[in-house]
Amino acid sequence: MPNLTTRTQSRRRRAGPWALAILLLLCAAAAFIYMATASFLASVAQLGAPGARVRVVQALWLRAALAPNAELLFAATSPDTQPLSLTIEQGELPAAVAERIAALGLAPDAQQLLRFMIYKGYDTQMQAGYFKFNHSMPPAEIAAALINAMPSEVRVRIWAGWRAGQVVASLAAQPHLQIDSSALLAMIEGREPPPGNYLFRNMVPPNSSLEGYLFPADYIFPPGTNTNTVLDTILRRFDDEVMGTLRADASAIGFDLPQFITLASIIQREAMLDEERPLIARVFLNRLAQGMPLMADPTTQYALSSPADWWPKLTLDPRTVEHPYNTYVITGLPPGPIANPGLLSMQAVTNAANSNALYFRATCDKSGRHNFSVTYEEHLANVCP
Repeated sequence: MPNLTTRTQSRRRRAGPWALAILLLLCAAAAFIYMATASFLASVAQLGAPGARVRVVQALWLRAALAPNAELLFAATSPDTQPLSLTIEQGELPAAVAERIAALGLAPDAQQLLRFMIYKGYDTQMQAGYFKFNHSMPPAEIAAALINAMPSEVRVRIWAGWRAGQVVASLAAQPHLQIDSSALLAMIEGREPPPGNYLFRNMVPPNSSLEGYLFPADYIFPPGTNTNTVLDTILRRFDDEVMGTLRADASAIGFDLPQFITLASIIQREAMLDEERPLIARVFLNRLAQGMPLMADPTTQYALSSPADWWPKLTLDPRTVEHPYNTYVITGLPPGPIANPGLLSMQAVTNAANSNALYFRATCDKSGRHNFSVTYEEHLANVCP
C-alpha cells in the first residue's frame, strides 16, 4: 500500500500541467486587459477633453462609445484636396449635418461623427453658413470647423487713391479669399503675366506695372476665390469702365491711356472734395500747357514711400528729392501712375473746369477745400498764418 508521501507526489505530478495552463491563461488575460486598457487610454487621449458644457456622465459614456474606433475620426478619408461645399441652414439639426457630411464621403460614420460633435460641444456651437471641406481633412477637423462658418460672399473694397501695395495687403488680409500675395504682386509689378487678356494692355508698354489699372470699386467674390480670379475680375472692371467713352474722351484732348491714368492718379491724391477735382485737373492741364512743373506733393510722397508708410508726410523741401516721379524736379508727367484713380478723377481730366488758375493751396480751416489762384503772388497770399 503506497504511503502518504507517494500519494502527495502523484497528485502534484497530475496537477502540474493544469496549473501551468491556468497560469498561462491568467498571463494572457492580464496582457489582453493591459493592451485593451492601453489602447482605450490612447483613444481617450486622442479624443481630448470634452466640451466645457458636456456633463461628466455623458462625457464618460461618449468616450466609451467613441474609443473603439477613435482612429477613424483622426484619419483623412483620402488625399483628395478637391474642395467640397456645404451650406448649413439656420436651425438645421446636428444629426442632419453629420448625415450630409458622411454622404459627401468626408466621414465614414455619421453616428460616430455626431457623437464626437456632442462630446466636444460642437453640436451646440455649430453655425449656419457656408463651408468648404475636402477629403484630406480628418472628420475631427471637419467637426471643429463647423463652429466657424464662412460668409456666403466676400465683399472687398478697393479705395480710390490706394497704391498697388495697399491693394495687395488688403486682399491678402481677407481670411475667406485664397490670395497668394507674392504671386499677386508679381503680376501687378509686371514680373509675371496677368491672368487674362485685357483691352487696356494693348495701350500700355509690355510687362509694365498694373499700378493705376486696379479699378477702385466694391467687389463681391465667392469664399475661397483664388488670386487669378480676383485680379482678373478687377482688371476686367477697368476695361468695362474706362476703355469706352472715357478712353475716347482722353484721346480727344491729346492723352494716351498711360498719360490719362497718370494725371488722374495725381488728381486723386490731391483732391479731398469731389467738386474740386475738375478745378485741380484744370490747374495741372494749364501747367502742362505752359511747360511748368506740376509740383504735386503726392508725387514726392510716392518717391519717398515704403511699405511701412505708403504716403509719408512731407517734412522737407520737395525740390531736394531727386526721383523720376517727383514732379518738383521733372517737367511734365511722371513715368506712370502713382496710385489707382477713381472714376471721378478720370472724368475730371476729360471734363476739367474752365479756369486760368495755375496754383492751389489748402484753406486754413482744415475743411479739405483749396484756394485757387492765377498768379504766384496770389498763391503766396493764401498761405496760412
